[in-house]
Amino acid sequence: MKTAFISGATSGIGLALARQLHEQGYNLILHGRDQNRLNQLQANLNGATLTISADLSTSTGLKHLLTELSQYPDRIDVAINNAGFGLYGQHLSLNEIEVDAMLHLNMVAVTKLSRFFAELMVRQGQGYIMNVASTAAYQPQPYMAAYAASKAYVASITESLAVEMKDQNVTVTCLSPGRTDTAFFTFDGQDSSKSGKGTFAGKNRTSPEQVATLGLKAMFSGKLREIPLCENKFYIFLNRILPRTMVLKIYHQAMRNI
Repeated sequence: MKTAFISGATSGIGLALARQLHEQGYNLILHGRDQNRLNQLQANLNGATLTISADLSTSTGLKHLLTELSQYPDRIDVAINNAGFGLYGQHLSLNEIEVDAMLHLNMVAVTKLSRFFAELMVRQGQGYIMNVASTAAYQPQPYMAAYAASKAYVASITESLAVEMKDQNVTVTCLSPGRTDTAFFTFDGQDSSKSGKGTFAGKNRTSPEQVATLGLKAMFSGKLREIPLCENKFYIFLNRILPRTMVLKIYHQAMRNI
């Protein structure tokens, strides 16, 4: 039986990924911050290989997760780095400690986990890695400046790693969802910042289940990138052809009204 690792597995896209991979017959290594929620998820999924509680916004938590993973005795066939959160507000108004935590989770943790799994899968001779970025990766976003920059980093390093791993029989995919029906401005289900405005409101949100389905299909098909919904692909295309100043003006107005 094959094994899949998922970070941020207790809610949203991570939870949907866990359920779908479980239905496909995978053993699961589930990560989250709250051990009680992990235990509940493990019971709901009728068991999992391993649950690991760790705060990946800290170096201590990340080190703990990597240590636990390094001691896992069997193959890990799929690794999905999904854990992440966003902060909303003018950059100068955000809490610096929370910004640092967000950047550590969204960038440092993804970088180190991607390397860990890439090295492991090269030794195994095969594997799949999927990193979850965002449509915010493809243009600057006023009022979410640091978050958008962190996801641009995720998209860039993921696509670069995909090319480097191409001849190693390791598939690396970047999943970039747009508005999704999740508690976006929360960290693993808990309030991340008073500057956030709660669940990301707006029309045309995608369900976590739909994002998970498209992401897994893309990963197992060997795709470099998956951007759910034609609407999101269209907006990203416009961002590339419109003048940068116009794009910034549009997003400044749109993000200010969240």
